[in-house]
Amino acid sequence: MKRDSRGEPVMMMVHRWNRPLSCLLCREKKRRCDRIQPCSNCSQRNIECEYESHTVAGLNQTATAQTEPATLNAEDVLNRLHKLEEAVFNQSQPIPQTRHADTQNATPFGSHLQSAVDKPSLDIAYLTRNLPPIEQARELFSHFANTLHATFCVFHIPSTRNIMEEAYQRMMLGGQPTSTRLLLLFTIFAGAALAWTPELLEKLRSTKDEAKAAFTAYTSLAMSILDDDSQPVTASTVALAAISNLAYLITNSDGFAVKASVLRIRCLLMARTMQIHRLDTVKSQEERRMKGCNIIEIEVQRRVWWHMVATDWLSGFSGGPQEGSYSLQPKHMNVNYPSNVDDEFITEAAVEYNHPLSTPTTMSSFIYRIKMAEICREIVDAMPSILLESQEPEYDLILQLDDKYRTFFKGLPTFFQDDEASISQSKSIYERYPHLPLQRITIHFSVHTRICRLHRPYHLEGTTNPKYAYSHQMCIRSAQKVLELRRAMDDASAKVGIKPTRFWVVTQHVFLAALILATDVSFNPDAVDAEARKEKVLSAYRILERSKEESSVLMEGIQRNMQTLMMTLQKQRAQIDLQSGEPAAGEMASNDDSELLSAMNRPSDAFIDTDLGDWDNMWSEFLAVAPELDAPQWNSLLDDMDFNLPDVQ
Repeated sequence: MKRDSRGEPVMMMVHRWNRPLSCLLCREKKRRCDRIQPCSNCSQRNIECEYESHTVAGLNQTATAQTEPATLNAEDVLNRLHKLEEAVFNQSQPIPQTRHADTQNATPFGSHLQSAVDKPSLDIAYLTRNLPPIEQARELFSHFANTLHATFCVFHIPSTRNIMEEAYQRMMLGGQPTSTRLLLLFTIFAGAALAWTPELLEKLRSTKDEAKAAFTAYTSLAMSILDDDSQPVTASTVALAAISNLAYLITNSDGFAVKASVLRIRCLLMARTMQIHRLDTVKSQEERRMKGCNIIEIEVQRRVWWHMVATDWLSGFSGGPQEGSYSLQPKHMNVNYPSNVDDEFITEAAVEYNHPLSTPTTMSSFIYRIKMAEICREIVDAMPSILLESQEPEYDLILQLDDKYRTFFKGLPTFFQDDEASISQSKSIYERYPHLPLQRITIHFSVHTRICRLHRPYHLEGTTNPKYAYSHQMCIRSAQKVLELRRAMDDASAKVGIKPTRFWVVTQHVFLAALILATDVSFNPDAVDAEARKEKVLSAYRILERSKEESSVLMEGIQRNMQTLMMTLQKQRAQIDLQSGEPAAGEMASNDDSELLSAMNRPSDAFIDTDLGDWDNMWSEFLAVAPELDAPQWNSLLDDMDFNLPDVQ
């Protein structure tokens, strides 16, 4: 081991991405390459010597260096030692760097990932080379813990940090981390990249495009570990937490329901293999008492389980393909809630405190998310799914289910109440727990979206039928509340470094709330407050438009939503025209209609640059069709939108 002048060890990261790679032919034939251009192997065989384009600069530097007198320094010696190591062992292990990071010498975010593009197959050494230097890893971990984890809350942060440090320490001593630990680290680094802030980018001397690229790379590396059948990930608490985190990131980054659902199923299967659904049976508790256990692992297992269960139940009453169903039956599990306690009071030996829910902790919002999910499950049980039954439930049942949400609101502790007096009373708590204001907003945001969903089948009929007037009132009020809470998220999230515009779930809920208001205005365009409601819808669309600054993938999702909406409207108008004997709408489409539909079928960038940027034009197109629909047709339209949208939780 290299030592300094005082005889103490010096640990540094050897950055493979700064060294030129072998030429393509030498890599293919597994020959040793001298990495000049042309290399000696290709020269002897009179073959064209080709390199990957991203290594040209390194090749030129190498060629130049070989024409100059050699001046050996510590880095030169270390590089030569690693060349020798490659010749002997045919691999190179990265040694973590513990030099203090600073803005002058910091490694740019994700630069180490450049060596990943040409690897033909996976192995631990390859995966390890794509880890960031230790100081950058610490920065990314802290950023994840301080930002995104407040919306996830599954990891036990102190012990997870120890896992990271131990992995790097093991590499420093010449060992290798396990694939499970690599999976964990890649998901955490991906989360930090998704939640990038200008402050983080400044520390890492990086750009937002580099952060987005790093998110994609880290996510792909994590997925590659899970997809590698030759080295299956062993069932463990660490693996469970990592897979759960990866599913959460993918759901919120791009809304690809299939990919996220596959990860959730994988997490469920692993949890059942570990018998976590029986975690707190009398027998299991007695075994832990007799044999002992790691309490941190038990708490994390409870968190993983309930995060998975809550997601399943919330998805059952949110719109999307899972609407009206759920997979996890409460009678088939015996798992206690996670403890309402901050991580530092959970040790391997015991949970030092388990506070009542009136006491704020970092786990408070997690537990109330479970309670909210339980109401969703009860609603799914009580109401026939429209996929299975054509008969609507008795309206009294709707009112009873609505009362469950009212009771939920009343039962929230003061620091989660949304009135001005409670917020003012909780200021000192918010100073201690700066994430609580955003968590408070998120709880109300999620509940109001489901109040909209509960009353939506009756809100249009409620405009003319006094029996359903309450549903009309509550549906509109909650839709407006969703948009107000979304605006409030900006201030609350700015204090903790989270951007709500990057979260697919938030974007979907805003879209559906705006659609409900648009439906109401279009159905009753002569209402006294129609113009005010129209402006709220336009304001919501402008909020959605800002997402294009954060994520092109989110904008592609919005594009799909708007395309579904407009195409459905066109179909509805065609049916109306056919019934009235008029030419089909498609045959009489205006130039504006044609241009809009054409733009929706262009690549996302072209769509964003044209029609999505002009919400007033979109609104005009919407109004051209919408007033011709009656209440049943509107309800059919909204149901179609539900089942064409990805899962929203």
